[in-house]
Amino acid sequence: MVLLETIGKYRLGRTIGKDPFAKVRLAVDTETSDTVAVKVIDRSTVLRNNLMYQFLKVKREISAMMLLNHPNIVKIHDVNKWDSGTAFR
Repeated sequence: MVLLETIGKYRLGRTIGKDPFAKVRLAVDTETSDTVAVKVIDRSTVLRNNLMYQFLKVKREISAMMLLNHPNIVKIHDVNKWDSGTAFR
């Protein structure tokens, strides 16, 4: 995997998914060497396109998903904010 940039403790690789205000990137956790998926939400796109309702929906979804533990549901390990956006894995 080619690692292009870093956000926090994650070295980001290629984009594996996207929507109007976010991208999901393949990444490596530099502390554990785990391969993870990181969703990076671009706050400027959210604000510029008046998508704040979507951002609030995602925040509720994150809160609910962090409480779940099931083999068929993606596990959220952490949520962080940086100048470049909000990312969770």
